[in-house]
Amino acid sequence: MNDASVSAPLQRGIRSCLDDLDEITTLYVMQVRKLTGYVESVIAERDVHSTAFTTLGLMFRQLGGERLEDELRAHSRAIGRKRVRQGVPLESLLRAVRMDFRFIWQALNDRLPGEADRLSDDVVAIWEVVEAHTTSVQSGYMLELGQVKAELEQEQAFLLRRLLRGGVDDSQLHVQAAEALEIPLVGPYWVAVAHQDAAATFAADVRAVFPAAVCLRLDGVEFAVVAGSSGVGSSGAGSAGVGSTGVGSAGVGSAGVGSTGAESAGLRSTGLRSAGLSVQLALADLQVGVSQSAATLSSLSEMWQLASELAEVAVPGRAALLAQHWPGLVVRRLGSVASSLAADSLRDFTVLPSSERALLVEAVEVYMATGSASKAAGALFCHRNTIMNRLAKFASVTGLDPTVPDDAATIKMVLAAERSAQQE
Repeated sequence: MNDASVSAPLQRGIRSCLDDLDEITTLYVMQVRKLTGYVESVIAERDVHSTAFTTLGLMFRQLGGERLEDELRAHSRAIGRKRVRQGVPLESLLRAVRMDFRFIWQALNDRLPGEADRLSDDVVAIWEVVEAHTTSVQSGYMLELGQVKAELEQEQAFLLRRLLRGGVDDSQLHVQAAEALEIPLVGPYWVAVAHQDAAATFAADVRAVFPAAVCLRLDGVEFAVVAGSSGVGSSGAGSAGVGSTGVGSAGVGSAGVGSTGAESAGLRSTGLRSAGLSVQLALADLQVGVSQSAATLSSLSEMWQLASELAEVAVPGRAALLAQHWPGLVVRRLGSVASSLAADSLRDFTVLPSSERALLVEAVEVYMATGSASKAAGALFCHRNTIMNRLAKFASVTGLDPTVPDDAATIKMVLAAERSAQQE
C-alpha cells in the first residue's frame, strides 16, 4: 500500500491511533486475558502488552502507507512460534489475533467523530492487513509445533534407548523418562510388543482394553507399557481391572476376552486374582508378545526384551506369553548348550522310525499339557494303556520320564531345541 491509496480520514485516524497506541493496547490486552487459554497461560503481562503494542503499531503504520509487509510477516510468525512454547492453544491464539480487526476498526471510528462513515471504503484494506497477520501467526505456530513434536520424539527416543538398554539404575533418568513418556514412576509395569504384521492397528487394539496404556514406538517397533494403575476398558477383561494394588477375584465378564482366546492361550478366568494374569488375559486375542511384570523402571528393559522375543512367535488372534513359550525362549538364549542337551537326550530316540517318534512325542506333549493319562487318551482317541505305554517307551529311550515334573521341564526344552534345529 502506498500513500496515494490511503484516504485522508484513514490517515488522520491512524495518526491519532499511533498517538494513543499504549491506551489501545491496554484495552486490547484486557480483552485477550478473558480468552480461554490466555487466562491459564504463563505469559507475563508485559509480554502480552509488548507483543500487542508492536503488532498494532506495525499494522497501523502499514495501513498508513509504509511498506512493512516483510517486517510484519516475520513478527507475526515469531508470535506463533513463541506461543507454542508458552503453551497457548492455537484456537485461543487465533481468536486473540482476529480481535485485531475489531480493535483497529473501533479505534479509528472513535477518533474520527462525524467522519466514521467515510472509512467504509477502507474496510477491505484493514481486513487484508489483519488476515495477512493472522495467516503468518498460524504459519509460525504450525512450524514451531512441528519442531516441538520432532524434539519430543527425539527426546522420547533418547530416553527410551537409555531406559531399555538395561543395566542403568539412574533415579534421575527414571524421573525424566516417567515425565516425558507419561509413565507412572511407580510400578508394576507390563510390556506388550506388536508382531510386525499387527503393528498398524496395535495402538488402537491395546487402548481398546487398556485406555490408559502408553503406546510408544522405537526403531520401527510398536509397543505399549501398561502400568498397574491402567484400568481395563469396557471391551477388555470385564470387571477385572488392573488396580494399583492388583485385582480382585472377579472373573472375566461376558464383554471380555472370549473363551476361545483365553483357552487358546492356556489361561483360565475362574478365580483370577493376579494382576499379571489379568493383563495377559486382556491381551490374549492380540498378536503381541506380553511380558511378565516389571516391579520398577530399572527392570523394564528386561521385560521389553522378553516381550520383543515373544512377539516374534505370536500368531494372529493369540498373544505369546512366557508361560507357553518359555522352552523356545530358553533354547534361544542357551544356544549351543540347548542343542547339546537335545542331542544327548535324543541320541537313541532319533534312530526310531519317524512315524513312531511322532506318536511318542504326541502322547508326551498331550499328557504334559493335561496332566492326565485319561484326558490324553480322550484327546487322542486311544486307550489309556496306550498312552501309558508310549510314555514308558519315551522314558526308556531318552532317560526322561514325562510323569516326573523335573524331567517334564527338560523334555519341553529338548523338544523345543529339536524343532528349532529342524527349522534351520
